[in-house]
Amino acid sequence: MTSSSGNKDFRDQLGKFRLESPNVSSPVAWSQSPTTTFPKPSPRSYQPSSPSSSLQQPPPDSAPTPDPTSSTPSARSKRVSTACDFCRKRKKKCDFRYPNCSACTRAGVRCTIPPPGPQVASASVPRDQLETLQKRVRWLEEVVRRKMGVSVADLATGTPVDGEGDPDWWYQVPAMIATGGSRSSVGSMLSPVGSGSSAATPGLAAISESPTGVGVELPNVGEILRDQLENRRPSVARPAVAPRVLRLSSLEEAERVAGQYFDSIGYQYPFLSRPEFFGHLRHIYTGGVPTPEVHNTYHIIIAISLLIGSAEPAQAAEFYRASQETLSLALQNEDLPSIRALLGLALYTMFATAGPSIWHVLGATLRLAISMGLHKARSYPTMMEEEMAKRAFWSLYNLDRLIASTLGRPLGVPDDDISVGLPRELNDDGLEAPGASAMTIPLQVIRLRRIFSRIYQYLYSNLPQPSPQEVAATLGQFRREVDEWRMAAPVYPSALLYSTSYYDYLYYTTLLLMYRPSPRNPTPDATSIVSCGDSSIQVVRSYWDSYSVGKLKWIWLTLSQVYFAGITILWCLEQNARCLRDSRPAPWHPDEQMMRRGIQAVVVLLEQFGKRRPGVDRLAETFRHQSTTIFSQMAYRQQQLEHQQQHQHQHQHHVQPLMPPQPSVTLAPPPPPPVPLAPVLDDVLLVDGSGVMPIIDPQMAEQLYYSYNWFQEEMASYYTL
Repeated sequence: MTSSSGNKDFRDQLGKFRLESPNVSSPVAWSQSPTTTFPKPSPRSYQPSSPSSSLQQPPPDSAPTPDPTSSTPSARSKRVSTACDFCRKRKKKCDFRYPNCSACTRAGVRCTIPPPGPQVASASVPRDQLETLQKRVRWLEEVVRRKMGVSVADLATGTPVDGEGDPDWWYQVPAMIATGGSRSSVGSMLSPVGSGSSAATPGLAAISESPTGVGVELPNVGEILRDQLENRRPSVARPAVAPRVLRLSSLEEAERVAGQYFDSIGYQYPFLSRPEFFGHLRHIYTGGVPTPEVHNTYHIIIAISLLIGSAEPAQAAEFYRASQETLSLALQNEDLPSIRALLGLALYTMFATAGPSIWHVLGATLRLAISMGLHKARSYPTMMEEEMAKRAFWSLYNLDRLIASTLGRPLGVPDDDISVGLPRELNDDGLEAPGASAMTIPLQVIRLRRIFSRIYQYLYSNLPQPSPQEVAATLGQFRREVDEWRMAAPVYPSALLYSTSYYDYLYYTTLLLMYRPSPRNPTPDATSIVSCGDSSIQVVRSYWDSYSVGKLKWIWLTLSQVYFAGITILWCLEQNARCLRDSRPAPWHPDEQMMRRGIQAVVVLLEQFGKRRPGVDRLAETFRHQSTTIFSQMAYRQQQLEHQQQHQHQHQHHVQPLMPPQPSVTLAPPPPPPVPLAPVLDDVLLVDGSGVMPIIDPQMAEQLYYSYNWFQEEMASYYTL
């Protein structure tokens, strides 16, 4: 029985190489027959229903013969002889035994067969050479499975790997769910391109392990049928092209410029491997021809670094245009190189005024990452592949949260749908160093972004407005989490700028997002007003420190944060004025000099932005006018308060002399005192001396203090975000 089974397997293997039409004994070939009109049964449970179409098992010493009573085309397929050379010469029937047939064994000769395919040589080959070829085919199939995630071991030769050869291949899914089919027989063929079978069908494990064939939960059919539903292209090798390569003056100059990227933006978004990038960089500058994905990454990173270093914009634009020449090839497959290419494009558009919309680029990147399953916990062939996939996803997550909150738009992927773990704290040499590695800083940023996301989803949504007590309790819990994050932030000695000042900046921007007026908390309480004002001053101070040392990034993101912090300070001062008008104590008592210098810094930064970005000069002028109005009101109120206190003091200590009664005379009220000039803020804020009480336009006040959307929409429209 074992010999018969072995002979049949051997003949089937020969049929895969030598038969032009599928063998009738193959279940896959049966299901692919063009004349089959009835529903396809499961290959595991297939049984012929009529004696006329049944296929009998051939005897051990005879070759398989088709049933003469069968009327199907596959049953009448042409038989191809595989007799050995010895039997063919003697014109005897060969029993196909392996590795020697019976006739060759009795004659004591080596059993050989003609080479498959066209007769390219007259010499015969040993029969056991097929075994060597089969082993090599299995090795190549395993290489394809590891590199591309495509299991081709059960597919016939010539079958397209994307499933288009059999458009009804997914008919096996119901039988697999009902019977608990093994993943090796069915699941491997259904695994999507670009992902292993273990990650593609997570629900199958429970079904396979269940003794009754019924799992705890059904498999994700959407992921099983993903390639068919999305009409995805199979992953193919990118062509080796040699487009133009731009180079800086020397390799040392290129390494210095690239180092600026990895020492700044690379800390925040570590989706590239620094050693790998510099290896490709040296290869390019020694005359090597880069692959399309390397070509694209090299040019876009150099372009970003030139923009960060405030170099000539024309040079950065030239490197950007060079990167676009291989962008389509870099995006050819749905894999990590495509994710990296899109992330590089998003970072460039964040720093440049040209290029596509960063909002649209991030949306496409998120959909690609989710389609690849990067947001889910899954297994990878190697640890480094897993780590680079995690770094790419969390870099994308960080960017999505930042851009969505700045533009007042929804988050790209909910936190509840994310199950992938955080990256490990690995150095460039692959050694883990918790608290002191190149991944320490981005990990700390990601932890804050996750708190940031929950704050944003709670406050900036269309859910019903909660009670003030619920808001106060929830904000208190968020504040404790943010404070714990700041206290636990590790100090990384080799990058103090990113472990102290950068942490403080992120801390205060998060508090600013949490306490400023929002859709679900439109009228913050006194605690929120104080926190808003103090956080805004610290945010402005952080940007001013960068500006003082010449390291401020003149990008729309910086403009947005500076403006938000500035108008929040004005909003807090307006809240103080309202409380005074209502005879209530002012909630916010900032340091007078620090507060005024904060307003002055915002005016200066907006004016500098106006010199670099057209259209910002109008915004700077509006902010300056509103600041002047508020300070004039403050000065007027302060003078009234001092006059009132002085009058009360004189009334209490002045002794009125006794005078004879005089007839009453109605006198006109004294004229109001002129409105004093607002104090000069280091020769920046000036007002006129007209003496007219300045009043803020109610519509402007509403836009300025209680709605951030108008500025977000204007900025997004202008910068095509």
